Amino acid sequence: MIKIKRIPAIIAIFEDDDFLKSAIRAGNDKGYKVLDCFTPFPVHGIEKLLGIKRSNLAVAAFVFGCIGFLCAMTMMTYDMRVDWPEDIGGKPTWPLTSFIPILFEWSVLFSALGMTFTFFWISGMFPGAEPVLYDLRQTDDRFVLIYEEAGRGEEIKATLSQNGVVEVRNEDFISHNFPGPVPLILKRSTR
Repeated sequence: MIKIKRIPAIIAIFEDDDFLKSAIRAGNDKGYKVLDCFTPFPVHGIEKLLGIKRSNLAVAAFVFGCIGFLCAMTMMTYDMRVDWPEDIGGKPTWPLTSFIPILFEWSVLFSALGMTFTFFWISGMFPGAEPVLYDLRQTDDRFVLIYEEAGRGEEIKATLSQNGVVEVRNEDFISHNFPGPVPLILKRSTR
């Protein structure tokens, strides 16, 4: 069962990525908990500031590549040995060296498709998932930083105002325990 939690949060909107990074640094120094951060383009070094670990997408690529390799090897072995064995000029019925291009291509195909679907699933962008936007401008030109309020709302707002925030408001942060996207329209409540 999907459990959806609404956590009281402070939504801070910035116009510049340098101000965003300075606000994150100041919040880390004071022990504020960042719930999420949205940027319209990749910001260099923000993963380290937010404490995000390196992605395991490379491991997924390797696993999907191995699956593609095994599928291609199984298919060609079945075709050349079981389904349609032929003796062509005394050549072997299982010519492993001629399999190499097909093995490579299937490994790349499975790896690419597997990584794509894995990325969409983990990031919640699979078809049917409704995004939760905290500010409509977060996809255009604004940077959105979400702090857990935890009774420190005024202190967080004061810290943000010293670090170039454009807009600050209180809203509920929506969290769920489902490992993929939630195919529901989640309504936010503004306090």
